Amino acid sequence: MTFKSALEIDCGLRYMYDSLCIMSSCGRKMLLSSDMMTTKSDIEAYYGRLNDIYKHDCLKIAHKLMYLKDIHNTLSRLSDGSTLDDIELFEVKHLAILSSQIRNMLTEQNIEAITLPQLDKVVEILDPDKLNIPSFYIYDSYNEALREVRKQMKAIQAQGDDIAEDKRQELAMLLQQHADLELQVREQLSQQLLAYVAPLTDTLDNLSCLDILIAKAEQIRQMNLCIPHIEEEKYTLYNNMFHPQVKAHLAEQGKAFMPVDITYEHTPVTIIGANMGGKSVVLKSLALNQLLAQYGFGVAADHCNINPVEEIALCIGDEQSIVKGVSSFAGEILAIDAVIKKIRAGRKLLALIDEPARTTNPVEGTALVEGLLEVIDHCNGAFILTTHYNIENSDVKRYRVKGLNNGQMDYTLEETHCGDVPHEAIAIAESLGIDSQWIEYTKKNLNN
Repeated sequence: MTFKSALEIDCGLRYMYDSLCIMSSCGRKMLLSSDMMTTKSDIEAYYGRLNDIYKHDCLKIAHKLMYLKDIHNTLSRLSDGSTLDDIELFEVKHLAILSSQIRNMLTEQNIEAITLPQLDKVVEILDPDKLNIPSFYIYDSYNEALREVRKQMKAIQAQGDDIAEDKRQELAMLLQQHADLELQVREQLSQQLLAYVAPLTDTLDNLSCLDILIAKAEQIRQMNLCIPHIEEEKYTLYNNMFHPQVKAHLAEQGKAFMPVDITYEHTPVTIIGANMGGKSVVLKSLALNQLLAQYGFGVAADHCNINPVEEIALCIGDEQSIVKGVSSFAGEILAIDAVIKKIRAGRKLLALIDEPARTTNPVEGTALVEGLLEVIDHCNGAFILTTHYNIENSDVKRYRVKGLNNGQMDYTLEETHCGDVPHEAIAIAESLGIDSQWIEYTKKNLNN
């Protein structure tokens, strides 16, 4: 799954992407097309590079990367044997000079996360007069005949408007010779540069990667994220996990986000609690942080161990589809059934199911959830669902949202062996300040 596809998962990944300060268009393009890492070796190798960047001050390098242009099309034309025009030759020269400058900056700081090829020969080809400026011009020094033609043209043009007819004809011939000689130079330069297509392409890709790494390192600092520890085929653990988007939204209201501790492995997990207990936010946080870890971002927790998976399945919200002609309940059940099929096929996935069967009656809803937990007695990755039904299944790991405490909602989780959901709906309604008579009648009916 590409990062661009993962942005469609409704868990807050889009917020993290939008918060990245990537300087170049080719950096963003590379990130969007990147595949999710699924092995411990790949993930650890990537975080090794990210950690190297994180330990250094790369602000000046980031400013340099603002001038990085996506010239993949130019390099593709060069590779095909096309003759580059002046703008394309300028793009190649600019990339080579920029790479040389950043290469020196990386060397000065002993940064080894990115290796840039040596492109001095490319600069030499495109800068014969050793001016060391990023502009490009077909210099006289490229061709002696070109130098002479330009000299003759200049002498005639110096006469201004009083050029004799024979001189006008001569100038026209010189202009054609000039165009032909310049084309000849471009062809020669393109032929010389053909040998450097591979290192030029590597340079563009490595600078794009460097741009992404610097942006991710800065995001780690700004959001107080952590580098995950990868535990392949073992448990996943989060200490003080949070959701950056929800945390930022609460901060704007002068409120604090309550971080969550949670541990799980292959045994199904249930998270119980009343409505408005923050269960959905926990599931979105789990989906988000799993994606962040497997796309090489900082993870929103103080510390975490991550077990990589092949896929994240987040079933949350209204699943109805007017196009498909199914109701909310039907859409939800079909989505969960697809998850079951993948688990039975042995696919390693993190399945996160929010309030399954919540749109049907409580008797059947409870039976459906209990049946689901019996079907999913083991998962290669992990299976976690939230519910406000009382579930009796004892072969699952249970967490409970702590709930109301002195009139305040405590969203943290505590492990429990009881499947009964706390009766807090009326208390939560009262805390929201709803109609007092409605509350009064509700309590009377409950007592009856």
